[in-house]
This record gives sequence, C-alpha cells and structure tokens, in this order.
Amino acid sequence: MAEGPRRRLRLVIALLVGLVILIVVQLGQLQIIDHAFYQEWADEQQYQSIVMAEAPRGVIRDRNGHLLAGNAVVYSIEAAPPYVLDAGAVAAELGAILHLPAAQIQRSLEERDENDQLLWWVRIAYPVTKEVGEQIADLRLPGITVWPHWTRAYPEGRLASHTLGFCTVELTGFYGVEGFQDDLLRPEPARWEGPVDSDSEQIPWAVAPIVLPEPGTDLVLTLDRTIQALAEEELARSVYEFQAEGGTIIVMDPHTFEILALASLPNYDPGRYVEFYGAGQLPFEDPAVSMQYEPGSVFKIVTVAAALDMGLVTPESTYYDDEFEVGGQEILNASRQHYGWQSVTDILVKSLNVGAAHLSTEMGAGEFYEYVYRFGFGRITEVGLAGEVAGQVWTPSDFEHWHDSNLGTNAFGQGLAVTPLQMAAAVATVANDGTRLRPHIVLQRVEPDGTVLNHQPVIEAEVISSHTARQLQEMLVQVVEEGVPNAQVPGYRVAGKTGTAQIPIPGGYDQEGTIASFGGFGPVPDPRFVILVKLDRPGTSDWAADTAAASFSRLAERLFVVMGVPPETATIAEAVR
Repeated sequence: MAEGPRRRLRLVIALLVGLVILIVVQLGQLQIIDHAFYQEWADEQQYQSIVMAEAPRGVIRDRNGHLLAGNAVVYSIEAAPPYVLDAGAVAAELGAILHLPAAQIQRSLEERDENDQLLWWVRIAYPVTKEVGEQIADLRLPGITVWPHWTRAYPEGRLASHTLGFCTVELTGFYGVEGFQDDLLRPEPARWEGPVDSDSEQIPWAVAPIVLPEPGTDLVLTLDRTIQALAEEELARSVYEFQAEGGTIIVMDPHTFEILALASLPNYDPGRYVEFYGAGQLPFEDPAVSMQYEPGSVFKIVTVAAALDMGLVTPESTYYDDEFEVGGQEILNASRQHYGWQSVTDILVKSLNVGAAHLSTEMGAGEFYEYVYRFGFGRITEVGLAGEVAGQVWTPSDFEHWHDSNLGTNAFGQGLAVTPLQMAAAVATVANDGTRLRPHIVLQRVEPDGTVLNHQPVIEAEVISSHTARQLQEMLVQVVEEGVPNAQVPGYRVAGKTGTAQIPIPGGYDQEGTIASFGGFGPVPDPRFVILVKLDRPGTSDWAADTAAASFSRLAERLFVVMGVPPETATIAEAVR
C-alpha cells in the first residue's frame, strides 16, 4: 500500500480510537463519577411530593367555648378552555350565577397563548360562597371545575381583633395569636410521594396510600367573651366621650395573670383585613404589647413598693416637700406647688413627684432599678402575642443614654417606657400579694387527637413581701377614697393610681396632649380583677383623674355584676350616709 493511503488509514484509526476513548471517559464520568448527581436529578423529576388533601386550621375559642376564629369553605371556579364545548353559552350560565358580565367570562374562555392555542387553565372567580359553588357544580358543565378551599372566619367581627390577628388567603397567620401560634394552628397536609408524569401529575396506575390530613391544634384563650365585649364597649365610649385619639383597656385575673380582656382602638375586622390597607396607618399591631409609652404617675406604685419593701419607709413616714434637684434637674410636682411635710401615703394620694424622687434617690440607683426589673419592666412578658416589645429602661451602665437626673424622673414614670401589659402586670403583682406570674393568653391546647394540654402557671418573681403588698393595697384604696373620687365604685373598696404622662417628641415633650391612664383592682382585700385603662391624647381634659379614672369605675362596676361579686353592706351604708 502506498505511503499516503497508509498515513490516512492510521489517522482515521487514531481518530476512531480517540473518539472511543472520549466516549468511554464520558460514560465513566456520567455512570460513575456523576452517578449520584444524575440519579438525584432523575428522582426529582420522576418522584415528587403532591398534596392530596387540605385540612382545616386549628380554631380559636374563648375560655367558655365561644368560637372566635374558625374555618369556612369557599370555592374557586376554574376552567380548562379546550374542553369547554360552547364558550358563549357557558359564559352566559356562569355570569348569571356569579353576577359577572358574560362577555368578560367568554373572553377568559377564549384567551389564547403566543402559539394561538387556547389556554389550558383559567380562573373564572375566587372566592365564591359555598352555595354558589355548589350551584355551579350541579350544572356539570364540561371543562368547568369547582374547587373547594378553606378560608378563615371570624364570627365576632372586630371583637378581640388585636388579640386574634388574622390569616391571609394562603392561611398564614399574622399578628396576635394567629401570628405567634401559626406553627401550632397550621394543619399538616396529607402528601403522596411517588412517580409523576411530565406535567407533575400522579401516574394513573400508581397506587396512592390512604393518608388523612392532620388538622391544626385548637387553642382555648384566657379571654372571656363577655368581659372582652364590656371592655371594648367602655373603651369606645371613653374614646368618644373624652375625645381621645385611641386607647387600650386590659382586664387581668390577679391570681393567675390570665388576660380576661384586651381591647385597643383603633381596631379592625380580621376577616376583612385587606380593606384596611391604603387607609392610612395600619391598625394591625396590638398597642397593648407592641407600643411603648411613658407611664407617668401610675409608676409611683413601683417606687413606693420598693421603698416599703426595703424597710426604708413606712406608710406614715414623712419628708419635707420643697424644692428638690436630682442630677442638676429640678423636680417639680404636677401642680408646680410645694406641700411641706407629707407622708409616704400622701405621695400616692396627692401624686407628688417630689416625694417619689426623694424615695428613689434614698434607695440609690442599684436598689431602685433592681425592683424595676423585678416588676418586669425592660423585658418582654412572653405573653404569647406577636410583636411584643420590651419597653425601655436606662440604668447607670447605659453610658450613652443614662443621666443622673433619670433616677429622679424615673421614680414618677418619666424618662422610661413601658407597654400597657407590663404596667397591668405590675399592678397585678401588688394585687397578688407581691408575686408576679407570667401573663398568658392561651389557656389550653387541644391536639388533633383530642389531648388537652393546660397552661401551667409560671412564677416569675417574688417581687415584694406579702406584708408590703397588703400595706400598698390599703394605701391605694386610700388614693381612690381621698384623691380620685371618679374611680370609686359604690358598694366596693377598690384601689388604684392615676397616671398623666407627657408624650416625648424630638427635643423634649409635646405640649399639646397627654396619655391618661389608671391602674386599679378590686375588691380589696380579695381582688377579682385588675384593670388598666390608657387613653391617648384625651381632648376634654389632660388629667387621668377626669378621664381614665371614670372609665375604670364604669367598667369595674359592670365586672362586679358579671362576676357575681356582692357589694359590702358596710360600704353601701357609708355611701348612703
């Protein structure tokens, strides 16, 4: 053979051998080195997890079993246009039932893609009621499908809206209990895992095991529907009567720290939450736990409690009420007057800022802030509601924010920030003989199998001795009887303290309004409830004694009746005289 053809033959053989080697190398790469990768890829394409059925979200009830948040069925009307026999006739039938223009529906059924093919799927309407959905299903129109979906329902409308929160269309919880307990309330869907076709649909001949969906956990709240309604009614009346911008009322059981009512304005209807978007500031956050404020003189309860518990003073101890300076800042009473010799009880009865500052400076920052923290300020309560904030308490260790004058102003609730729930829990601590429990909103969990898990009380701290607490209870009764007549309830001994707080703004305090509050309980000596009333910028009067105290009295009077607490005969006789 000539040399030329021989070289060409060797070249062809070399190319063929090289090609074979390349193929072998590629096969080795695919079948050996990358085998795991492609096997996993194939499995992802061929075996998928498909949701077979949806279960309902856990329901929420009040302590007496009244439904506050439940589930309802709505329908989605969908179409597969290639299977619709007569788009015009179908559109006319659907339009009459759905109250939609037939022409609009027909356009949807005749819509085409970029290849001029009818769309495989279109949604005609969602959501529609159960009645309408079933009416359309009964027509048995080819190409028209009626799909059921769970939706969240709130049968009481706006009642306890901040406590409950709401669910989106996807049944995801936001705010309140719905948001905080979303993982518990959310159902566990039933899934099938196995081979699927190119459209990710279950292969018809593949046998699917029977798997039942797991519903969400039901929750029983500490709320009492009746007390909640009374609190919301009183809050609405107070906001209107005293021309306030908004407000909060909390009712707690002082012996368990169960929240019996939690009401705030402005509020909303959780079943129609979408309507509140675009209407200015969204009302979804719960002011009771999410918004902090300077409490004002109601905080003197904490200051006096600390001084009494340390043994620094007694209720009868006296001080001279005159000019007083702390850290270079002059401390003034709200009246801008000086009262001479006054007792520790007078600090509460007459709400004397100078007296409170005397006590805190005598205690010293270390002891004073130790009691502030023991009462639960500066940290979240862990009540079980979404969006809770910790408030703000500066101490000497906070170099950037602390000033020596804070020790004086903090004693009467200025220069620190609390949430309404923190303040209510502090008052409840005094009513509970000095023991602070963890406030809670969930009373029971009911698992899908029927197992009931009861809330276990958590003792947070023995804040003050029972002796100190009882002394302070009587002092607070004296506050109502001598200093705040608007808070009195005929026939009952009630205790409490007002708070008229300035509102901080950049550079100082707003001169145009106040936050008025009253924290109280009754009857003394065996309190059945604690009430905290907070009114934002009341327009009729800056003073809590004229506004929040009256709200407390009216609500307390109704709660005594609802709870079946009889009036004291001696007290009634005194009231008559």
